[in-house]
Amino acid sequence: MTWNEQVEAEARQVKAALPGYLAVRQMAAAALTSAADDLGLELRERDRRDLAEAVVDAIHKAAELQGIKFACDVADMEVDANERFLLAPAREKAKTDRDTRAVLAHLEQHAEGAQKVRNELVERLARVGRQWLAEQPAAVGVRTEARAAA
Repeated sequence: MTWNEQVEAEARQVKAALPGYLAVRQMAAAALTSAADDLGLELRERDRRDLAEAVVDAIHKAAELQGIKFACDVADMEVDANERFLLAPAREKAKTDRDTRAVLAHLEQHAEGAQKVRNELVERLARVGRQWLAEQPAAVGVRTEARAAA
């Protein structure tokens, strides 16, 4: 197995092991149950589940946005590296080297593909972020009402 194949296999393993949304809710419910027991609180099962769902729901979208932001940062670095280390030297060399001129179009096409991926990630970050930001005042209001009721 080549190094790349090994890395791909490990990445597939990690992706498969990552918990889904419902599994995260179950883990939060278990953690809250344990914490409630440690504190001597007697919460009904439904209350524990509701509390776990509220916690996971509150952080889920922000965690998703952090992942998209990270992907955007990596894409930005790739676009910058393409320009600085691939295209700029190739353009300079293409002024005097016929072979480099022939390859330059392919290098630019590669860089355009990376830029397109970056733009799609930024668009997704903006779209999902817009939705998340729109929900923030409502979430704050719900938390304030819950505190006032308690």
